[in-house]
Amino acid sequence: MTDANPKKRHWSLSQQLLLGFGSSIITVGLVTLGVNYRLIRQNLDTQVRVRAMAITETLEFSAESLIQGENITALNRMVQNYSTLPAVVEIFLLNPQGQTLAQGPNTTAQDSFLDRYPHLIPQVEAAMASGTTLQVPITINGRPALVTLLPFSSTMFGSTGGRGAAIAVLDLNQLQQDAQRTFTHSTLTLLLGATAILMLMGMLVRRLVLQPIEDLKKAVEASKETGTFTMPAALSSHEIHFLGRSFDKVFRQLEAYNQLQIEIAHRQKVEAGLRESETRERSKSKALEQALQEMQHMQMHMVQSEKMSSLGQLVAGVAHEINNPVNFIYGNLSHADEYIQDLLTLIRLYQTHYPDPDPVIQDEIDNIDLEFLQTDLPKLLQSMQVGASRIRDIVKSLRVFSRMDESEVKEVDLHEGIDSTLMILQNRLKARPEHPAIQVVRDYGQIPPVECSAGQLNQVFMNLLCNAIDALEETMATAPVAAQNGQPSAPPTITIRTEPVDGQRVRIQVQDNGSGIPKNIRNRLFDPFFTTKPVGRGTGMGLSISQEIVVGKHGGQLTCDSIQGQGATFGITIPLRFKGKQTGD
Repeated sequence: MTDANPKKRHWSLSQQLLLGFGSSIITVGLVTLGVNYRLIRQNLDTQVRVRAMAITETLEFSAESLIQGENITALNRMVQNYSTLPAVVEIFLLNPQGQTLAQGPNTTAQDSFLDRYPHLIPQVEAAMASGTTLQVPITINGRPALVTLLPFSSTMFGSTGGRGAAIAVLDLNQLQQDAQRTFTHSTLTLLLGATAILMLMGMLVRRLVLQPIEDLKKAVEASKETGTFTMPAALSSHEIHFLGRSFDKVFRQLEAYNQLQIEIAHRQKVEAGLRESETRERSKSKALEQALQEMQHMQMHMVQSEKMSSLGQLVAGVAHEINNPVNFIYGNLSHADEYIQDLLTLIRLYQTHYPDPDPVIQDEIDNIDLEFLQTDLPKLLQSMQVGASRIRDIVKSLRVFSRMDESEVKEVDLHEGIDSTLMILQNRLKARPEHPAIQVVRDYGQIPPVECSAGQLNQVFMNLLCNAIDALEETMATAPVAAQNGQPSAPPTITIRTEPVDGQRVRIQVQDNGSGIPKNIRNRLFDPFFTTKPVGRGTGMGLSISQEIVVGKHGGQLTCDSIQGQGATFGITIPLRFKGKQTGD
């Protein structure tokens, strides 16, 4: 079937996937910025307190060893060094009696910690007595600060068991800025990592799947001009190579079909000669005419059967070959999710145990937006799983429709056959510049499985739906004229109804709201070679073959009801159990 709008741009599978990867990268970047800001606000207080406690623990560890050795000079030098750290306002080391052992250069010798902050004396004494840590927010000269206290013991304090205290007064604004920079660096690092993964996946998909398919497409297009199909040399021996061999087989079948057409043309010439002799042998004209009509019917039926068989094999082959790489991608997405979760867990462990990484690593974390990638990467994999599932559903519809080359009788769900046929005709149902989309109403009833030839009934559904679409397109072509005359036009609609009948049969109705069928031609609809379509668009065999399948092979009924200007309804009634003669054509 040719494209009704050749000027419309169609995106190739390669362009669609590359566009999808690019859109994913941009989306990851934009969403990362928003989520990262929210995470910073949520975890800022916790990170500030953790960093403050880390500074105080380091001070306490260093001071305890120096006090143990009674090296007061080194103790004072160490305290002065800690006082120069970013965010540190003051440093104090207290003995169990609350007296200052050492303090930073910002404090005079007479100005002890308890003198400067008398309102903290009860909390400090309680923390030193119980040996628990203490963090108290205060305000110094209008700026927020955080007092962090960590008790410690030393033999220098005697055998009374008293505890000293390491106290750090820290600038809360500076700590918050440091924590915010840490979050930003980690988020950017994760963003760059995910971007690199997406780009690598895009290159692998293009190299392993898209490029071989593109080469195969070019070879098929070249065969239209040369008349011969040449297998691309670059194809490796995997599923795509098998697909190429399938195209080669189909191409050879089409050559046989062309030869069959030549034979049919020759027979048509013979038929013309027989018709000329009919005037000379009037006594045999009626029998000869009937023989010629039967031959034509057999010829067209043979051609139609061969075309549908070849189409069924082609659709089944394509569905099978697409299904293999799609199953490979879909199956590996779960493993990719597990591996990425392991990597994210490892990154969180590094962040927990090494909160202050090397500046080079910190810069990379900021560049890739690590925090956002940890949140968004699982969502990205989930969206890829949804897309792979959609492809699998389409492949399933192709497989159901490909039953048209089967002749065996078995129980099937007729709704599956109708849905697969609609999937094949989706391109003709969508909106076009010259007319709106054709709506399909599925009014399905509760019908049991039907014992029938599924492929042949799919062919009947295809013929009836194609005729309905043709009728609606013809009606829409005249819709502008009707609108000018003040006649409103209803949206083009095809209604499909199914229902059980007397417990022994089922009825399928295909109804359109087109212009209807004139009464003078309604009685000839099922005659072989009768068509109202222009030359080249219709053979006049669709309804004739459909009647033979429904009535002759399944023992059912095929009817047509139409009111001029209100559309037409074709009804199929077939028994639940197959009663006709099973054939192989």
